[in-house]
Amino acid sequence: MKGISELRFLDLNRDLALIMRFFPFDGKFFLYFKEVVMKKLSVFVLFALLLVFSGCCEKSGNAELYPNDGGKAIAEFGGVKLTDKYIKTYVDHLNDYLKARYNTPERKEELISKIAEGELVAMKAIKDGALDDPILLSQVKNTIARYYSGTKMKVQIEESIKISEDEMRKYYEEKKDSFNTPAKVKASHILIKITDSRDKEAARKLAEKVAAEAEKSAKDAGSFAKLAEKYSEDEGSKKRGGDLGYFQRTEEGGTMVKEFSDGAFALQNVGDISKPVESEFGFHIIKLTGRKDKISKTFEDVKAHIENSLKTEKRKTAYEDMIEKYKKELGFKFDKEAALAIEISPSESAKNASENFDKNQQQQRKLQKPILNKEQLEQIRKQQEEIKKNGGNQKPNPNMKLQLGAPAKKQ
Repeated sequence: MKGISELRFLDLNRDLALIMRFFPFDGKFFLYFKEVVMKKLSVFVLFALLLVFSGCCEKSGNAELYPNDGGKAIAEFGGVKLTDKYIKTYVDHLNDYLKARYNTPERKEELISKIAEGELVAMKAIKDGALDDPILLSQVKNTIARYYSGTKMKVQIEESIKISEDEMRKYYEEKKDSFNTPAKVKASHILIKITDSRDKEAARKLAEKVAAEAEKSAKDAGSFAKLAEKYSEDEGSKKRGGDLGYFQRTEEGGTMVKEFSDGAFALQNVGDISKPVESEFGFHIIKLTGRKDKISKTFEDVKAHIENSLKTEKRKTAYEDMIEKYKKELGFKFDKEAALAIEISPSESAKNASENFDKNQQQQRKLQKPILNKEQLEQIRKQQEEIKKNGGNQKPNPNMKLQLGAPAKKQ
């Protein structure tokens, strides 16, 4: 074959629609059909015929649909011959399952006869004006573009990408923290608030009483959860026995206020219970229920990951650069106003589904945001300092509540 040998074999599923209209085979040959006829005819035959008959592009080489390759004729029609060498291009690219399935004389005949019939129908379709169908032509060209970008362009891009050791080390140093997993603890708590009817001293005494009860019954696995349900004024977590899940230190990006974070990390062993820890929200009795040590990864540990990340970045840039190059070579122009004037009319159900998808995506992004950002944490710290300066009598800002009732996301 000349000029189109690289365009013979494409992804089956994405091109099935291009050729099914011409091949009304029954279900028995559907698997074969996708593997053989689809692969060859939807791209190789149709693209070749597109070049030969449409005359819409300047050809850089000859496209011989049925070359005289000197092989033995297997089938003849329309003045052309399908040779054993030609048919072998199909067979060699079958997957192993189909090769095994069609390896008996009877099934081999069945397979090759269907290949020949597929070629026959393709020729008939072209003669009947199949290539005059603009939908088919657009799909064929789209298939060619996808194939070309996934083969020749891909090879050129991969050959152009070079990742040096220095680049990888620089990337590692700049993003070192992202490769490390900070230490985390898992804790439950009981919150005793300072209210209009309970001043700070009364809240402290109640917290000390609850802490003593918790310490006394520490060996009872479910006792702390029961005390949380009885005493805690964090309405969210008390329903879960005070569980807040895993979290990291505040100064390392954790979402807990610093006093609470420090109190939890100060506990040494799983099962330890703290004395009352004061924060702007009141007094916390904290129980350590889990711990994960910090994991630090060396350059060698993440070298392969870094290389892949840099390659991904460079692939995107290289692809965009190549498209820009093609635009200049071929004098590409794009009329945005005319493009936007083209009406796209989806069905109402599809439109609703798309809108619902967008809404769900937005909701997911909201849920993934941290409870408090760095600016809010800084405000909390400043507020806490102000409270201490005033003797601890200032009430917390209701707009800066730390959502202790929401468990930390499991990591």
